[in-house]
Amino acid sequence: MSSRTTDASALDYATTLVTVLLIGVAGFAIGTLLTFVAAGLLGAIGIDVFASPVLQIVVGVVTLQGLGFGSVALFYLSTREEGLGLLMLSMPDLQDVIWIAVGLISLFVALIGMNVVQTTFGIESAQHSLQELGTQNPELLLVLVPLSILLVGPGEELLFRGVIQQLLRLRFGVVIGIGIASVIFSFAHVASLTGEGLVPTLVTYVVLSLILGVSYEYSGNLVVPATIHGLFNAIQFLILYWATTTGSVPAVLLL
Repeated sequence: MSSRTTDASALDYATTLVTVLLIGVAGFAIGTLLTFVAAGLLGAIGIDVFASPVLQIVVGVVTLQGLGFGSVALFYLSTREEGLGLLMLSMPDLQDVIWIAVGLISLFVALIGMNVVQTTFGIESAQHSLQELGTQNPELLLVLVPLSILLVGPGEELLFRGVIQQLLRLRFGVVIGIGIASVIFSFAHVASLTGEGLVPTLVTYVVLSLILGVSYEYSGNLVVPATIHGLFNAIQFLILYWATTTGSVPAVLLL
């Protein structure tokens, strides 16, 4: 009897891991497909998406984080008995605002701390592709500010925290669930990183993701990590935009 129970539990754990990985892959696959569909439709009316970095990024964010991640998350939720009830989602109140402030400050403190450690020990870190593209096209940085708040933060948090973390949490418990979700979130950014120092950068992503995961778990509201995530990126885009006028590019890490 105990052997059967152990086998069943192991199968349940493995099934959950495979499920969340497939959800993540599906989000990127559908989003990428929609990007090319949108580019084709716009091309048919004479608009070359790939000729303009700004238009390319706008279309990419809308189709990937907005339509791709959002549609996959909502489709999966529609297959579950509890539906949207799987999400911890409500109108934000004063307590949520406090959580947002604490989470946002924590992200920047963690980022600065990781940068100090890497600088002290001479550890190189990878760079997000948007940083180089944005410094070459400053107007793109300003466009990315509202996109981060309205689409990137909500889209990524819906998929990675609202669905993936919740499924892992229900199967593995809070601590392990947040941990695995954070590792998955970190590796989801590999394609966006360039240069040396990939592993240290992924470690930093895990640390930052843990903060987002904890903010979701203890606030009990998906709006909290979505807002923290969006504001974190938006503030860094504004810093990068300001830096383009001074010639000094700060170390940033876009989620």
